[in-house]
Order: sequence, then C-alpha cells, then structure tokens
Amino acid sequence: MSGSEEAAIERLAWLLQEENAALEALDFTRGLQLLPAKREAAEAFSAATRGASPGDADADALRRLRFLADENRALLVRALRVQQRVIEMVARAARAATPPPVYGASGLPGAGSATPRSLLQRV
Repeated sequence: MSGSEEAAIERLAWLLQEENAALEALDFTRGLQLLPAKREAAEAFSAATRGASPGDADADALRRLRFLADENRALLVRALRVQQRVIEMVARAARAATPPPVYGASGLPGAGSATPRSLLQRV
C-alpha cells in the first residue's frame, strides 16, 4: 500500500470516528460540521485507491474502515429517526396551540365570539 493510500484511509477513518462520536452524543451540529471534510476524505480515498489491486491495501485498515462506515450508517439512520420524532412533536404542539377558526354569520372567518350568532340571539 502506498503512502497516499495509507494517509487517505487514516484520514477517512479519523473523520468517521469523530462523526460517529458526535452522532452517538446526538451532537448533530458537530456531525454536520464534519460533513465537508468527510466528503473530501472520501474523494481522496477513492482517488488514492483507484486502480490499486485489492492485495495492495492493508486488509486490517480496510476492515477498520468498513466497520467505521457501517457504524456511521447506523448512527445516521438513528439521527434521522430522532430528527423525525422532534419534527412530529413540534408539529403536534403547533396544531394543538392553534385555536380552531371562528366563522361569522356569513360563513366567512370572523372575529369575536366563538359562540354561534344564532345562539346569542336566542338568549
């Protein structure tokens, strides 16, 4: 394995570890901050290993990278589920906090009492 391949694997592995730690702690801001560097590292890894035969790479380093990538995928799925639950809770709270519209005698939304006009006139 060449020095550039080794450096690319180590850089990507380090970034995956950092992002995994952030996602594990539910620190989505930190995880997002690492995204551009992770993309660059993935591109560098792809470029460094393009054309290399499988026997050239360090099998242990690649296994570690695969493990970190699999863990990263699982943590990203979990993060998406957490975000979905937060969005659903906010949407439910917003619906519950919004009073139903009040309509006037003409059937158009109106201001004032929520009691229908016909009941007010009978009292």
